Amino acid sequence: MTMLITGLGTAVPAGSVTQTLAYQATQQLCCDSDEHRRVMELIYQGAGVNERGTVLLQEPNGLPTLSNGFFRPRSDEDDRGPSTHARMEKYEEHALALAMESCEAALSHADQDVAEITHLITVSCSGFYAPGWDIGLIQELGLSPDTARTHIGFMGCHGSFNALRVAKGFVEADPKAVVLICSVELCSLHHHYGWSTDKVIANALFADGSAAVVCR
Repeated sequence: MTMLITGLGTAVPAGSVTQTLAYQATQQLCCDSDEHRRVMELIYQGAGVNERGTVLLQEPNGLPTLSNGFFRPRSDEDDRGPSTHARMEKYEEHALALAMESCEAALSHADQDVAEITHLITVSCSGFYAPGWDIGLIQELGLSPDTARTHIGFMGCHGSFNALRVAKGFVEADPKAVVLICSVELCSLHHHYGWSTDKVIANALFADGSAAVVCR
């Protein structure tokens, strides 16, 4: 049996930051020398990114240094920024809303009755809490409490491909299965402090958003 994707939805935060502003704000978090600043500028200019969504800002083209003071200038070279606990609190605050938006768009695109959803697969590598936003989706979307839940966590960019593979298995096992997949990543919460070329590249590339698909 061939699995069909019948609906697709995406969501990004209302707040965003231009790459130029992101570079200007990031210097004080990462750079220890003029050479670092020169290399960082080249990385940000060459990233192929013009603007990125972030849940830490409330409006387009906001100043990242004003994001409720979440990322403060480094106090010393050992400062690594907000704690994991603080970052996960922000994740819990914002993940469900983005997930809801993308799922509602996917369900609408598929013209799908939520009562027919049999499986929910959630994907994220940028945060966690329990009970998670998968429970929130079931409650807020009005899915059946009997909906089978699967979470694919901490697999990076490959996570959603594995979610599609799992959905294919469900559909092949049960012709009546209708699977909702939702991925949420809030990468802006994990801005790296200090100098590391690999981490600076990650700081320059990744953003916040959600995508959902309906499969049957």
